[in-house]
Amino acid sequence: MSDAFAATLARLSHVPGVRGAIIVEPETGVPVLAEVQTSVSPQALAALAAALYQHTARASESAGFGALQHFQLEAEGGHVLMAGTSDLVLVLLVDDDAQLGMARLEMRRAAESLR
Repeated sequence: MSDAFAATLARLSHVPGVRGAIIVEPETGVPVLAEVQTSVSPQALAALAAALYQHTARASESAGFGALQHFQLEAEGGHVLMAGTSDLVLVLLVDDDAQLGMARLEMRRAAESLR
């Protein structure tokens, strides 16, 4: 399975504007595999992403919106995109000027391939 994870991250890292990608185990917040710049802590990002994704998924269910499909955090310098499977969360770090539609599409495709 780790070969499939590595291939998924390699494919995502070639999407224009994507600065990094991490596959996270959401219950523990531990990175399963990460491909990020050395200035980014995969452990810290994985923990943050897991907590945000789980809380947002619960809020979506509580609000009657159903299962969370994907989640986007916008910041001054870029975006954090997340998509979940039944037991993993895929996290992308994306530049502020990137084509978000393309990044989201590729993220969804990658999440489907991890199911």
